[in-house]
Amino acid sequence: MKQVFAFLTVALFIVTPVAAREEIFGVGDKSSPFNRSTQRDFLPATEAFRTTAWRDDDRVYVGFTVAEDYYLHRHQFAIESLSRSINFGELALPSLGDINVFYNQVLVSAPIEASETVIGPLAVVVTFQGCSDQGLCYPPEQVELISPYGSPPATFATSPSLGTADSTKGAP
Repeated sequence: MKQVFAFLTVALFIVTPVAAREEIFGVGDKSSPFNRSTQRDFLPATEAFRTTAWRDDDRVYVGFTVAEDYYLHRHQFAIESLSRSINFGELALPSLGDINVFYNQVLVSAPIEASETVIGPLAVVVTFQGCSDQGLCYPPEQVELISPYGSPPATFATSPSLGTADSTKGAP
């Protein structure tokens, strides 16, 4: 009998905090932004914001393809070289007036600053931050990319400007 009582006491101490956590934090509540089914409604950052990089003699380019109903913040872009002997100058961003977010596609670039001629691909770290129109903002993301020498990928080859935005969307 003492063993049964001890078992029930231990079970009570285990079950009570779990039940309380679900009640307090709304884990079982479908309207909570923290439940797992809501998280599945959003794309992982690597799918919402696809990146590609390339370079020519003078500049490194990073293109972003943004999923529908997602956008990138203009003030969060950065490019760094993974090589100590190569730096990049000031990042060139599209000028869109008062619009501070990019939908669809955006292309950023920076001049390559090196003491010697750069041959071959460059390894870069790109920082960016984006959000969903449904209110989820991702923390700033960093991805490592290899920027081969050559022409831009087909999705960016016909882009007449460095970026596109949709001012009809209600992004912050």
